[in-house]
Amino acid sequence: MSSLLKKTWLIFYILAFSGLLTLITSTYLKHNELEHNLKTEQRYVTQLFDSHISSAFFQFETMLDLISYEFSFGESLQIDVIDNILARGPLLVGFALFNTDGTLQSSSSNLHAVRFPNLLQSNETKPWFQETLTTNKMTIGRPYYLKAIKKWVIPIRKSIINAQGEVTGVIASGLDIQALSTQWDDGTNGQRTIQATLDNGLYRILRAGVPLNKYEQIYNTPVSEKNINKLEKQLAKQDLSVHKLRASGETAQLQVHIKESNLYTTLVFNKKYKIWISSTESNYTLLQLLKQQVVAYTIFYLFFLVVIYFLFRWIVRIEKDKIAELTYRAEHDLLTGLYNRSVLKNKNLKYYKSNHPFSLLYLDLDHFKSINDSYGYSYGDIILVEVSKRIKTGLQSLNGTAVRLSADEFIILIETTDREKLEDYSKALLGHINKPYIVNNNDFKISASIGIAQSPKDATGMETLISYANNSMLIAKKTKNHFVFFSEKIHQQLIKNIEIEQALHTALAKDEISLVYQPQLDNQRQLCGVEALVRWNNDTLGFIPPDQFIPIAEETGLMPELGAYIMNKAMADISALQYKKKISFQLSINVSARQFVQLNFFENLLDCIACYKSPYLKITIEITESLFIENINRLLPIFQKMKDENISLSLDDFGTGYSSLSMLRNVPIDELKIDKSFVDYIVTNNNDCAMVASIITMGKNLGMKVLAEGVEDKQQANILQQAGCDIYQGYYFSKPLNLADLESFIDTL
Repeated sequence: MSSLLKKTWLIFYILAFSGLLTLITSTYLKHNELEHNLKTEQRYVTQLFDSHISSAFFQFETMLDLISYEFSFGESLQIDVIDNILARGPLLVGFALFNTDGTLQSSSSNLHAVRFPNLLQSNETKPWFQETLTTNKMTIGRPYYLKAIKKWVIPIRKSIINAQGEVTGVIASGLDIQALSTQWDDGTNGQRTIQATLDNGLYRILRAGVPLNKYEQIYNTPVSEKNINKLEKQLAKQDLSVHKLRASGETAQLQVHIKESNLYTTLVFNKKYKIWISSTESNYTLLQLLKQQVVAYTIFYLFFLVVIYFLFRWIVRIEKDKIAELTYRAEHDLLTGLYNRSVLKNKNLKYYKSNHPFSLLYLDLDHFKSINDSYGYSYGDIILVEVSKRIKTGLQSLNGTAVRLSADEFIILIETTDREKLEDYSKALLGHINKPYIVNNNDFKISASIGIAQSPKDATGMETLISYANNSMLIAKKTKNHFVFFSEKIHQQLIKNIEIEQALHTALAKDEISLVYQPQLDNQRQLCGVEALVRWNNDTLGFIPPDQFIPIAEETGLMPELGAYIMNKAMADISALQYKKKISFQLSINVSARQFVQLNFFENLLDCIACYKSPYLKITIEITESLFIENINRLLPIFQKMKDENISLSLDDFGTGYSSLSMLRNVPIDELKIDKSFVDYIVTNNNDCAMVASIITMGKNLGMKVLAEGVEDKQQANILQQAGCDIYQGYYFSKPLNLADLESFIDTL
């Protein structure tokens, strides 16, 4: 996966993680909100219950005050009045009057059957009765069960004080716990426990929502010491204590862990009636509400996650398609659909990863440029596409890869080094490429040359293999429609070419380049011209033939400088010699097509002639047809200018290249030079003899002089003379001479 795709998924993971953090944060905040609401509501309910209890107790305290007041005057209970009060107060279970020693004095009629114990002697009443005797306020006692009336009651008592301030008795009443609890409903269906607890003894006196069968457990048992200790610890965390709450009456809220449950508790002390009002609620309700919210948040988060997942997957798919398209464009040639040269540098190419041997074929189309020049690039493109198809056709069985290296050059990688398979494939491929191409009703036929290098036999680096295959291809190109395997001989030649190239850069500066001149004679054996021939003698490499270093000079761009030196040197030498001998003859100088296509070649030529201008100096420029034929349209204007300046044009090596009769007709050629390869066998080979005779006849019919080069003996000279040849050049007449020897040669004529 590309870096962009990784970053895209990274953004998705960041969003997903951010969403998860948001979910967790929202859950946390919601928990805090629900907890805050619970505590707020609990505080409110606790205060409301406290107010409700205080109001009820205040009502009953007032009633006891009235009864005790009446008793202080009559010194006995008025039973009819008491019964009337009981009939109007459903919460009251009865009244009783006790002496200060704890004995019963009298009671309401509904309690006559009750046998009250001595309140100062019974452990269930003593602490609270004693408290009543010491205060003028109503006191609340520990709840108990009255069997006579089958009710659980909360005893309330108030001392009776005479005019002298002495306690003369205690008026007592009881509140029906069941009836009192039904008056309070907090609407939580038992989820919240709200209760009142005596400070003295820590007995519960009222809890809302308690079933009757639980009264014994709830009201007859004080709050455990263990729970009290837990409460104290939680209060201490808020810098509070039971003593502080008892003194201040402020409301405290805390969390207590009891019996594996987390309880939220609100606690307040009623200073007037010395009771603790508490509201307790487990976290179950909070968790249920939180669960609903979390489920909703989670559903939304999952929906969000699914949506962005498919969105990002869609984005990634689009990006993958774009990357695939861009990768394809980056790695493929848009014209042919083959890989382009960039893949050869890609280390992910299977040929880099595998140690398996493979072969590299360097294919170049022969004379493809002439099609582009003559018919346009559109024709050439169509042919290239067809060539690519023909290359790919035979590759499938060999598990090969085809690459378009440049305009008409291709690289073919094949996973085999089997020479026989490679030869068969190369022959078949050359045959396929050599088949006709029909473009817009035009029939084209081209050939190709192939160089083959193998890994690891020849080299392991891709660039080195390409270089070796290219050099092998250049050798194959000399014969055309042929393939050549890279060999040690080619490798040595390649090394030598590199050495030649390096030495050639300094050859002129070191004065290693020299010229010799080979005489050209007519039928009367008179000197009519000389051909300037370049020689190079290097201190390290020794003598290097022109056919070795001239192509290298052309390929490396050194030819313009070398050509300019040859022209200047030849004109300077021959002009000086002609002045000295007062003799006129042609100076033939070989010029490559690459020199001709230089923008300033013709101007440099004229400048050189002007520099050595002489009435004796006549210049002939020799063109090698195999080099200039593809540039004929560009060279024609230069040829015409040369004619205008009386510069002759000679076609060298005629018959070995690609000349046509139309070219001979269109190009202003003054002289045809028959190549040595035809002259060599005219004595023994009738076909060569006939060919030479035909060339001489054709040249003379076109108004050209005909020169035969490479004449080695008298027999060859006689045959050429009989065929009508005009000029002769070769060792039979003279070898190439330095300037001093040429002067001596002239003297012998």
